[in-house]
Amino acid sequence: MISIKKNIIIISSLVFLIGLILIFADRNTFSTSKDTDACLSCHEDKDLTMDKGGKKISLFVNPEHYKGSVHAGAECVDCHLNYNPDEIPHSKNKELADCNTCHDNLKGIEKSVHKKVNCYDCHSKHDIKSAKIIREDQTKNCLNCHKNLNIRKFSSSIHAKKDVGCEDCHKGGHQTEKISKDEVNNVCGKCHNNNKMAFKNSIHHTVMKGGNKNSPVCTDCHGSHEILSSKISIESEGCLNCHLNEKLFPGEEKGSAKFVAQYKTSIHGLLKKGDNEAAGCVDCHGDHMIQSPDNPASSTAKARLLETCGKCHGEIVEKFKKSKHGTEYLKNSDKAPSCVTCHGEHDIKSTLLSDEFSKVNIVEKCLKCHEDGTIPHKSYQGEEELISGYRNSVHYEALKKGNLNAPTCSECHGAHEMENADNPESKISKKNVALTCGQSSCHQDQKKDYLESVHQKGVSENNKDAPTCNDCHGNHSILTKKSDDKLAKSKSLIKLCSNCHSSVELVERNDLPTKVGETYNESFHGLATRGGSAEVANCESCHGNHSIKPSSDTSSTINKKNLPKTCGKCHEGAAEVLFTSKIHVNDVQQDSPWVFFVTKFYLIMIFGLIGFMVLHNVLDWKKKKKLSKANED
Repeated sequence: MISIKKNIIIISSLVFLIGLILIFADRNTFSTSKDTDACLSCHEDKDLTMDKGGKKISLFVNPEHYKGSVHAGAECVDCHLNYNPDEIPHSKNKELADCNTCHDNLKGIEKSVHKKVNCYDCHSKHDIKSAKIIREDQTKNCLNCHKNLNIRKFSSSIHAKKDVGCEDCHKGGHQTEKISKDEVNNVCGKCHNNNKMAFKNSIHHTVMKGGNKNSPVCTDCHGSHEILSSKISIESEGCLNCHLNEKLFPGEEKGSAKFVAQYKTSIHGLLKKGDNEAAGCVDCHGDHMIQSPDNPASSTAKARLLETCGKCHGEIVEKFKKSKHGTEYLKNSDKAPSCVTCHGEHDIKSTLLSDEFSKVNIVEKCLKCHEDGTIPHKSYQGEEELISGYRNSVHYEALKKGNLNAPTCSECHGAHEMENADNPESKISKKNVALTCGQSSCHQDQKKDYLESVHQKGVSENNKDAPTCNDCHGNHSILTKKSDDKLAKSKSLIKLCSNCHSSVELVERNDLPTKVGETYNESFHGLATRGGSAEVANCESCHGNHSIKPSSDTSSTINKKNLPKTCGKCHEGAAEVLFTSKIHVNDVQQDSPWVFFVTKFYLIMIFGLIGFMVLHNVLDWKKKKKLSKANED
């Protein structure tokens, strides 16, 4: 009986407890299910506000956003602790929600730069976004807080256009990190591995390994958020930002800030190609694998300059390679010039606009190497003629007086295609000298005459004995006819022509008339010349100077029909017999009998008269001596 009662009591107690639990559970369920709706019944009012610290704060909660968030299954009271809905304000001692209560898997948050940032700053408050949704518009979410101008430029950067987000560099999420300078290259290298490896072989990385804190990393040149990708921005913000700093690069020698500053006034820095300089730092030095010029692998090492400059100036470089300068350069000659020898390194000037390449100054530029017989030139006669003799030439004198048509080194030799005279393509080869001297604004009339001459005919037939301009006028020390001894004085001019026409080997080789020099000297003209006459006819007077032609040519000045005009320049009104008389006479009796007999007559008369006078004086002396002796006796 007692056990039955005991069982009834136990069962009744269990039923009572279960009932209480059910009642409480039902009440609680009712309460919580109704809590959110109850809260929203007020907070869905857009005009609901409260005053706090003198400011009105909106208490509006958008029901649709809340119910569509990842917290749709949670109740307001799960986060808003110690809130009494029957009191306004609901809580006097507000207690912040501890997200860790539910989200206990927030790894790395303690070491993150966001460890002091509220969760809702990223996930928002009521419209709670999942990590996946945040990633979809990550940049916008980050920029809600990071309003710094530099950071906001990320939106228009190349990274943003390529869908690279903040977390790709900073890890993002709860492990967001601030990237130290030491880690920058590794972070960037995750995507840009080739550039990272190239940078590791650069002088910048070498300096970095040496402990130089000023050595650049990726962000120093490209920026951190704006990400400079255009050449001009990288160079101005990256290269020049450091290399124009005189504290980092003092002095005036090569590599100093002042040395680099010359670029800004160079033709490369001033001339625009689109929005960029014609050639910037990276065009010559490279971008990531920048080497010291002393390193043979450097794009600015002497051995690689043609390759570097040729990226823009390909046609000019090809000409240079074929030139005398270029062939010596390709032999790795220490004395051979390269592009920078003439044009400079950073202070590269326009050849058209700069005084450095004016006609007068180009002479001094060339003579820096070619002065004082350092590289002598052999004239046709084998006489050494210094290139510096150009300063004494009529060409240089004309230049100094302002005649811009006067030629300098580059007009005759070319600028980049300077070749030896024995190269058929050279501007100063035997075939081309006349064309070079007679180019526009120079000696066009003389060229025209010479191209019709017997001398040019020989040159065109590859006759090495045939003379051209520089054989008579010289190479660099070219003087005017009035001042040039070998052209102005008859004796010197005759000697000049005789250098060829009195050479036995040359005459035989070319089947030329023999002894023209000797026969001229034995002629009346020659006798007068040897006597010092400055007006008597010499080689040029009869044969001309540039348009020299054989007597068989009807346009020749010594053709029979033209002799009256030629000789008449001196012998005006002379008899025709004078014009038919030979000047260069080998056999006088056969070639010119009148001259032979007149000469004989004069010789007989002269020697007879002299002999008679001598005999007369001897006889007279003897007679006087006898008379004197007789008187003494």
